[in-house]
Amino acid sequence: MRTPTHALRVASGLAAGALLALTSLAWPAPGAGAAGSQSATLAQARKDVLVLSDMPSGWTSSKNPNTGNNSTGSAQLAQCTGLAKSLIAENPPTAYSRQFQNKQGTLTVADGVAVFPSAKNAAAEYSLGDNPKLPACLTSLASGPEKQKLFGKLPSGTTLGTPLVSAVAASTFGPGVDGYSLSVPVTSQGVTLNVTVTQLMTIKGRLGHQVTFTSVGTPFTVALEQQIMKVAAGRL
Repeated sequence: MRTPTHALRVASGLAAGALLALTSLAWPAPGAGAAGSQSATLAQARKDVLVLSDMPSGWTSSKNPNTGNNSTGSAQLAQCTGLAKSLIAENPPTAYSRQFQNKQGTLTVADGVAVFPSAKNAAAEYSLGDNPKLPACLTSLASGPEKQKLFGKLPSGTTLGTPLVSAVAASTFGPGVDGYSLSVPVTSQGVTLNVTVTQLMTIKGRLGHQVTFTSVGTPFTVALEQQIMKVAAGRL
């Protein structure tokens, strides 16, 4: 039987792939650049992204794998929720942070600050997370037609349990922060670890943070997520 360390590596790899695709399922697919009048705003967005000093002591950083467009599942999600596909598949220019991780590699944080066409558009994107159909629709997509795209080809001896997407309780972060979590058990060579990907969004004017928290095994504490989101909101 393989060790828990092996299972951790497998689950971490699947989590990294899942968050790439999951990011675009409920909120706009991040873009890679900007032009014209958006350039100055994108420069501000680069200043607003989270940095290593915003993380707990002892954390490290690496290249953020999420630096491009991914529109996985946008048509299916629009049909399921009744939301406009144009909102779900929107591709605003985005400034990215590094990817931050704890010493054990079981917790990671990544941030993207999107530049929306207008404050009205940003508010419309933020409101997607309030759609009551969203968790069930995301769960259906992650369990069915989009499962392979989300998690990729599984290593030999690895199986996935049933993915579950749930809305983040509004009372957890208070007004101004919205989000959802995907959780799925990953079993590799007899060792099972739970992978959770939580994405939280906060906006101000045309700018919006999309912060992704990924845990393998022991989840993030609510206090740490609250602390990081307070810093993110304060930057806008």
